Amino acid sequence: MSTPRGVLIVDDNDALAENTAEILMGGGLGVRIERAATGREALARLGSGSFDLALVDVRLPDVDGTNLLTDMRAASPGTVAVMITGDATMESAIAAVRNGAFAYILKPFAVADLLDTARRALAQVALERERARLQHELELSERKHREVVEAMPAFILALDAEGRIALWNRRLEEVTGSSRADMIGQPGVDLVKGDAAVHRLPIKNQGERLVRWERAEVALPAGAGTWTYAVGIDVTSEQDMLRRTLRAERLAAVGTLAAGLAHEVRNPLNSAKLQLAVLVRRLERGEATAASLRPVAELVEQEISRLERLVNDFLAFVQPRPLDLKPMALAELCRSVLAFVEPEASAGRVALAAELDENLPGLSADPERLKQVLLNLVRNAMEAMPDGGTLTLRARKSDGHAEIDVEDTGEGFADEAPVFDAFFTTKPQGTGLGLTIVHRIVADHGGTIRVRSRPGCTCFTIFLPVASSAKPG
Repeated sequence: MSTPRGVLIVDDNDALAENTAEILMGGGLGVRIERAATGREALARLGSGSFDLALVDVRLPDVDGTNLLTDMRAASPGTVAVMITGDATMESAIAAVRNGAFAYILKPFAVADLLDTARRALAQVALERERARLQHELELSERKHREVVEAMPAFILALDAEGRIALWNRRLEEVTGSSRADMIGQPGVDLVKGDAAVHRLPIKNQGERLVRWERAEVALPAGAGTWTYAVGIDVTSEQDMLRRTLRAERLAAVGTLAAGLAHEVRNPLNSAKLQLAVLVRRLERGEATAASLRPVAELVEQEISRLERLVNDFLAFVQPRPLDLKPMALAELCRSVLAFVEPEASAGRVALAAELDENLPGLSADPERLKQVLLNLVRNAMEAMPDGGTLTLRARKSDGHAEIDVEDTGEGFADEAPVFDAFFTTKPQGTGLGLTIVHRIVADHGGTIRVRSRPGCTCFTIFLPVASSAKPG
């Protein structure tokens, strides 16, 4: 239940004061009434109580009511005063208004006039108090948010509609050495805007810091323009650590590649060296016939060809050629790959099956590089079925991508096998770079590749983005 609003009647006429109190109490205003007969008593009550309205007689025993208004306003700033007199003059009315009176009522007054004036005065007090409350809450909210902005361990700034700095928090002051007073009003667009993920923040007499900004554009009401609010994180140390980590990873990768290449090169070199030793011994024994020397020469040639494949694969891995993108038909590429390997498949007793969606959307891709991918996967699949089996090549559209399956019925391999790692191979004569190159080419096209394997079914699936402008494949 709300507390009744206080009304102070300041009048030395007891009868009139009592009548006025009865009118106000019965007028549905929801007020409590107190009375004072003198100016001194009125000030004492105002200083010790809470009153929304004071009805003040102009003629009081100890003071002129008009002159009392100034002291009343000092004693109770939130109290509205209404003057009551029986012989108003222009001068007294002007004096009352100047001293802050809300209204002027002439005796004898009508009940309706008194209630209407009191109601309007109380409404004004309520509005003023609501305005003061909202102002106080706004100030508290501003102070709270200002404290949050100042306490945040991040850079916070705002740019006005003209791109000038309107907010520069304490963290920015501490790190940059530039005070808020120096920065407010300065151009700030170059600090936070642009396409770069990381911006350079100048430091007073100390170079710069690298900052990653998150920005928000806020449109102000009434067409007052758009402000930019930005929160920044100092990533100087992070970027430095990232550079060192990348450098260390590159060195580690070079070491791994060098070790793998050395291991792979040693095998064919050792084999060729042994065959050359056999060739020398036969020559020393005088076994210089074609039948004796040809098998040795053929083995040396095979090992040299193996070395050549290894070097070519290694170069393709470490020095990939840029893609030559063009619209292409995926179904047509799949058919050409199957036709190309058909003699090998027939010789190896491998049945080829095609499940191609003829309504596939086209791709923007490098046809030769994608053909290299499919040939590598298809030949791997055939080699995984030495006793024959079925190889299935599928192409379909799914969720905005073109999907290609290369599936075989071989023995499969363990799910955790790192088949895409450099130099990992399950084939005696493999270089261990084929699937690594496949992964690289697919990634260069913006796609991904995954594999599922179990005994009797191994499936490599390629996901490639569809080119909206390319013709159907």
